[in-house]
Amino acid sequence: MYETDGEDCAMIFAVRHIFYTAVILASFAAAMPVNVPANAHDLRTEMRLVTGDAFPPFADRAYDGGGIVTEVVRRSFDAMGYQNVSVIWRSWLKGFEMTVEGRVDGTFPYAQTPSRKKLVLFSEPITNLSAYGWFARKHEKYDDNIDLLGKSLCLPLGHGELGHTGKLLASGQAKRVSPPDMKTCFKLLAAGRVDSVVSPVPEALNAMSEAGLSPDDFDHIGQSLSNMPLYFVVGVNHPLAQRIIKDFNAGLATLRESGELEKILSQARY
Repeated sequence: MYETDGEDCAMIFAVRHIFYTAVILASFAAAMPVNVPANAHDLRTEMRLVTGDAFPPFADRAYDGGGIVTEVVRRSFDAMGYQNVSVIWRSWLKGFEMTVEGRVDGTFPYAQTPSRKKLVLFSEPITNLSAYGWFARKHEKYDDNIDLLGKSLCLPLGHGELGHTGKLLASGQAKRVSPPDMKTCFKLLAAGRVDSVVSPVPEALNAMSEAGLSPDDFDHIGQSLSNMPLYFVVGVNHPLAQRIIKDFNAGLATLRESGELEKILSQARY
C-alpha cells in the first residue's frame, strides 16, 4: 500500500475516465448494426446457375454450349463483366426449388405463371415458345384444342400450366398427369394411358427419340395451346436478386443491339 500526491491522483482519474469512456464507446459500437456493402459478395467473381436437361433447343447437355438459352444467359453475363459463370444440371423441379431457396443465383428458361411470380423475379423475355397438344395416330385424332375437354393431359413435373392448358386444368375441364420427364409422357401416350401430351415441337421430337418411338406415330393439333415468353429468373429472397436481374437485362440488351442475340437464337428452329 502506498500513498499518492494530488498530481498522481489527477492522472489516475484522467486515465480511468479515458478507460471507461473507451469501454462505453466500444459497447455502443458492438450494439450498432454493421452496414455491409451490397457488393460485398462479388458475383462477378463467381456465379452459380442451374437449369434442367432435355429441353431442346433451349437447355440440353447434348447441344453445343448446353442449348441456345444457356448460351444466351452465359453471353449476357459475359457482356456485363462476369468472369466465372458456372451452370449445373438438375431436374426441373429440383433446380427451381434450389433457386427459390437461394442455393443458386438463378435458373432458366422459365415462363411466367401466377404462382411462380410469388417466388422468383423475372428478367426481360429472352425468346418465345409455342406448345401443342400431341396425340397418337393409332388412338384418337384431335383437330382443335376444344377436343381436349375432358381429356388427360401429360405434362412432366416442373413444367408450368401455361396458356389454354392452364385454363383447362384450373377449371377441371382436363386432368393433369405428371411423370418425371417428357419421354415418359410419350410412352404413356403410345400406350393409350393418357389422351394428349403438351409439348413444344423440339422437346416432343427429342422425347420420342429418347423413348425409342417414331415421330410418324404422333401428330399435334395445329393451333397452339400456349405461346409464352421464356425468362431467366432469380429467387425473390436472394439478397442480390434485383442486381442480378438488372445486370442480366443489361447484358441481354447488349446482345440484342449487337445482333448477337438473333444470331444465337437462329441456330435452331422452334
